[in-house]
Amino acid sequence: MGLFGFGKTAVHISRSVYEEILSHAKEAYPNECCGVLVGANYGGERKIFESHRATNVNTDRAHDRYIIDPREFNLIDKMARSQSMDVMGFYHSHPDHPDKPSQTDREWGQTGYSYIIVAVKGGKETSMRSWMIEDDTAPFTEEKIKVLENQ
Repeated sequence: MGLFGFGKTAVHISRSVYEEILSHAKEAYPNECCGVLVGANYGGERKIFESHRATNVNTDRAHDRYIIDPREFNLIDKMARSQSMDVMGFYHSHPDHPDKPSQTDREWGQTGYSYIIVAVKGGKETSMRSWMIEDDTAPFTEEKIKVLENQ
């Protein structure tokens, strides 16, 4: 792990997308929200240009589990590819829990994607961190979030 507990990677995210994810997490409280992150790799940097809200189809445990509707994911993936972009990762919220991956997050997580987790306390206070899995047997490692002001 690198300096300050971060791995070697960073994800670059536009200010508008960053704010949209925080808004979605507050609106969904006390349930988990979820969404898909779309962007591209430019010059070795992972850049996220869009976030797409997705429906949490886990109605039995919406307060602490999320499942993205596969049909929505497929539509977002097709749209991204038509614009020469890719699905870069996913985001979800943790109502009244830390912005760290749960055991379930790790079990479902896949290599190569950024997983942004937003902690929402009482529906108002938020914090956001991003995580990545470097290989199938590894735990999540934190990746730095770099907010791009003018994009």
